[in-house]
Amino acid sequence: MERAKALRSIRYDLLEYIQKRVSVDFDNVMQMPVCFTFRGKKHIVHEILGRFRTQAKRHINAFLINVDGGDIYFLYFQWRNMNQIGPFNGGFWVLSFRVLNDGELMAFYREDRKMLVNMTLKKIIDFHGHLCPELMIGAKACEYAQKLLFENREPDGGISIVAENCTSALDAIQVLLGATAGNQRLKIMDFGKHNYTFSYKNEPHGFRLSLRWQRYEDEDEYSRLEEKILKNQVTLDEVVYFQKLLDNRVKQLLSLSPEDLFDVECIETIPQPTEMATIYFSCCQCEQQVLRSRTIDFRGKIYCVPCFQRMNAGCNHYNLQ
Repeated sequence: MERAKALRSIRYDLLEYIQKRVSVDFDNVMQMPVCFTFRGKKHIVHEILGRFRTQAKRHINAFLINVDGGDIYFLYFQWRNMNQIGPFNGGFWVLSFRVLNDGELMAFYREDRKMLVNMTLKKIIDFHGHLCPELMIGAKACEYAQKLLFENREPDGGISIVAENCTSALDAIQVLLGATAGNQRLKIMDFGKHNYTFSYKNEPHGFRLSLRWQRYEDEDEYSRLEEKILKNQVTLDEVVYFQKLLDNRVKQLLSLSPEDLFDVECIETIPQPTEMATIYFSCCQCEQQVLRSRTIDFRGKIYCVPCFQRMNAGCNHYNLQ
């Protein structure tokens, strides 16, 4: 079960409450439990789905964990001294609850923790791993693009796309339109914008979709919780509520037509040079091989982008990875 479904289960109280002391092996370096023993059985922690605080002003002491076998538990450390804020000693671990699996629920309750979607969206979700607002925006962009691309006739040649972000939306594009970075029909210029330019291989005109400003009526609360999540300062209840906000955004996006979401403008197609994947140059600084189209020729020397940025501070990009 993925994280979003687990959080919805907690919201709908689809849980087996345990509230028992358990013995836990804790990795002090990784700051995470690695296993616990319950009812005579040792459970190995397979994945940490979330780290939380049981009290807002205390350190992280609670974990939503996926164990071998697929069960999801909520485990927390209870300090004996309520004023203690140090390491995990002077107290005990409590296994609070287990998230019920589908086999333990009637079909009616199973749907409560799922987002009801059509088969097209399910295909995207299976590829991406979960449904989120960014993925929904990408799906809507593809829906609009397919309508514009094929409403009159089949375009001559392949379709190329320039995406101005590096969000989950790109997975929808790769699944629904078949344009990927690998086949070089998807170019990514990460400006943090939901803008998508579609062009035809053998035609002079294309179009650009730009996401309109969306009002969700929860912006302040969403920003506050997102900031706390980024700083690892949240409680479990706050993360469950944040998942509810995400679900509400997905539902709003799902209810809108692509025409309501995007502005469209016609553009002139800029011919894209054919990439020769086997042609590499050597960077004069790090001496590593660099694809020719990604090199910088500066004063007669060839640089890769990272080396050129380190040399020329004026060309630094924010958070370039």
